[in-house]
Amino acid sequence: MPTWPAVVLFAAIAGAASLIGVWLMWGHQTWARRHTPELITFASGLLVAGSLLHLFTRSGDMIGSGKSMAWGLAAFILLYIAENHFLPHPHARAEGDEGEAHHDHPEHVGWVAILGLALHSLMDGLAVGAGFSASLLTGGVILALVVSHKLPVGIATMSVLYHGGMERREAVRYAIAVALVTPVAVLVSFGALRDAGPSLLGIFLAAAGGSFLYVGAADLLPEGQASGRRRNTAAFLLGVVVMILGLMLVRGGGH
Repeated sequence: MPTWPAVVLFAAIAGAASLIGVWLMWGHQTWARRHTPELITFASGLLVAGSLLHLFTRSGDMIGSGKSMAWGLAAFILLYIAENHFLPHPHARAEGDEGEAHHDHPEHVGWVAILGLALHSLMDGLAVGAGFSASLLTGGVILALVVSHKLPVGIATMSVLYHGGMERREAVRYAIAVALVTPVAVLVSFGALRDAGPSLLGIFLAAAGGSFLYVGAADLLPEGQASGRRRNTAAFLLGVVVMILGLMLVRGGGH
């Protein structure tokens, strides 16, 4: 288990990823829009592979594979219901799809979108804190998953708020506030779960696996593949390969 100074550093990294996405939309909007599909599909590959190859297996070691998959499925279903009926997830498509993505869905803008984004950031932070409470490797995997999708989500946050009619500086303030939810949640959850037993941690890891699997397969992958470009498919497969190689490297090193 990592020390508190290390967790503070990891929490800062988790928050910084979203802030980088905000900064890209602020000062490099053209580049951000052009490359968002590749960033999204790469992140999707990491999320899907990391959930299936590590989080569910690690959770299964703690609470059994059956319970692990059940808790993961429950988290998947809850996210599906929440995002499709209560808390819409931001979309970050290519520039040519911008008008359709936002102007046809005004409900994504405003306080409902901000609340949904904040809760999404909260869940990410809780997952990272729970992961580091279980082990350094599990926490590192979850941190990588969070960081990988936080950058395109940060771009999407700015795009949804700004192009939905919010004044630019106000959109930046709200996006920064949403980004800071994650590191705070990391610290709180690590403090609350660092002495928790394997049963509770196993449930948290399974729920994290289900939520990341949903975000990767249902949120990010369709968004990234909307343009149908082959390089997006390559980016997805690259994300899967990177996660596999990373797990093999770490496990082979005996960590």
